[in-house]
Amino acid sequence: MKPHTPPQALDLEAAVLGAALLEADAQRTLLATLPDEQVFYLPAHQQVYLAIRDLVQAGQHADLLTVVAQLRHRGTLQRVGGPAFVAGLTAKINSAAHLETHCRLLQEQHARRVIIRASSELTAYGYDDTRDPLQLLADAQQHLTSLHRTLETRPPQTAADAFAATFDRLAQAVQQRGLTGIPTGLTQLDGLTGGWQPADLIILAARPAMGKTAALLHFARTAALDHGQPTAIFSLEMPTLQLMQRLVASEVPGYSNSDLRRGNLPGGLDQVASIRQQAQRLHTHGHLLHIDDTPGLSIQQLRAKCARLHSQQPLRLVLVDYIQLMRGDTKGNREQEVSSISRGLKELAKELNAPVIALSQLSRDVEKRGGDKRPLLSDLRESGSLEQDADCIVFLWRGEYYNIAEYEDGSPTKDTVLFDVAKHRNGATDEVIAACTMRRGTFQDLLPSSNSRLHSVA
Repeated sequence: MKPHTPPQALDLEAAVLGAALLEADAQRTLLATLPDEQVFYLPAHQQVYLAIRDLVQAGQHADLLTVVAQLRHRGTLQRVGGPAFVAGLTAKINSAAHLETHCRLLQEQHARRVIIRASSELTAYGYDDTRDPLQLLADAQQHLTSLHRTLETRPPQTAADAFAATFDRLAQAVQQRGLTGIPTGLTQLDGLTGGWQPADLIILAARPAMGKTAALLHFARTAALDHGQPTAIFSLEMPTLQLMQRLVASEVPGYSNSDLRRGNLPGGLDQVASIRQQAQRLHTHGHLLHIDDTPGLSIQQLRAKCARLHSQQPLRLVLVDYIQLMRGDTKGNREQEVSSISRGLKELAKELNAPVIALSQLSRDVEKRGGDKRPLLSDLRESGSLEQDADCIVFLWRGEYYNIAEYEDGSPTKDTVLFDVAKHRNGATDEVIAACTMRRGTFQDLLPSSNSRLHSVA
C-alpha cells in the first residue's frame, strides 16, 4: 500500500517566507506566530526560516541578499538549492496582507503531522510489553500538551480590548464581597486571598504533625461539599480508605480519626449505621470529590489524569499530597526533579484555569532553629523553584505542638493553627489564626475578637 504523504502546504510555506523576505513587519509576524521551524514541512524552508530568525534576533534586516549570506554562513545555502531557490520564494506572493491567516493554516498542518507522528510512536510503544501502560498514557499526554502549546499562540490584547472584561471582573468581586475564587472555608483567609484563585499554584508547607493533610481535606470538603465545585485529590501518601475515614470524622461530630480507624464504637453496628447516616453528604455530593491514591505519581501522569477528569466535568480545584513523593520528568539530581514537578504543577493550574494546592514538607532546619520554630521560605525542601513558581505559599504552624502556650498578645495557642501567607503574588502577605480540632481534622473561624493578627513567643 502506498504510504500517505504527511499533511503539508508547500505553497503557503513559500508564501509566508516570501512575504518575510519582502517586508519587515511580515518578519515580526512570522516569528511571533510560528516560533519553531518544525512548522515548515520542507527542510529547505526550515533553513530559510532559521536564517531569517538569526538575522532578526541579531537586530539585522532580513532580505534576499542578507538571508542568502546567512545561509552561506550557516553552511546550508547549497543544501536549500542556492540563491535561486531563495529568490524564487519572493515570487510566490505580492504582499503580506493575509500572512496571519496563512501562518494559522501552517500551524494546523503541523498539528496534523505531530498527531500522526505521536500516534505512530505510541502504537509502537503499545506493542512493546516492556512499556509501563501508565507511562504510555503520560507520554501521550505530553505529546498533546506540547501540541496544545504550539497551537495556542494568541495575539496580544490592547488595554482597550481588555477594558470591559476588567470591569466585569471588578463588578463580580463587589457582588461576591471580594470572594472571586474557590472559598477556603475560613473567613479571614478568604478575605486575604479572595478564595483560591483560578490558574494559581498554592504551596501549603509545614513540618510533620502541623495538620497539612487535615487542611487539604478541609479545603476539599469546603469546595466540593459546601460549594458544589468539582474537586480532585491526589494522595501519594494515604490510601483512599484512610482519607475517607478522615473525611467521615470531620463530617460527624463526636468521633476522632482514631475512633473510626480502630472501630472504637461502643454501640457496635447500630452506631456504624448512625454514623453512616450522619455522613450521608459524602455520598450525595461525593460525585464532585475525586480521590486518586496512585503511589509514585509522575507529573505527566498527574496532568493526564486531570485532563481526563476535566474533560468529563471541569475541575475547579486540584489538591496534591505531597510534592516530595512525586516523580518529575527530569532525570538528574532531586533538586532538578522537584523543579520539573513545580513547573508542571504551575502549567497544570494554567491548563485547567483552576487553583492547584500542593502540600510540601519543610526541611529539618525548622526543628534545629531556636525560638518559636516558625517556618521561613528558605525552609522549602530541595528546590528554590517552589518559591519561584508558586503564586501563594502558606505555612502551617501550631504553637501548641512546640509547647508554646501563648501568642504575643497572651491569647492561647491551644486548639489553634496559624496560616502564615508568606508569599502572595497577587495580594498582601499576612497571618490568619483559625480554631482547629486535630483529632477530627476540622478548622473553623475564631471569634472576631480572637482573630487579630497574632505573633508567637517562645
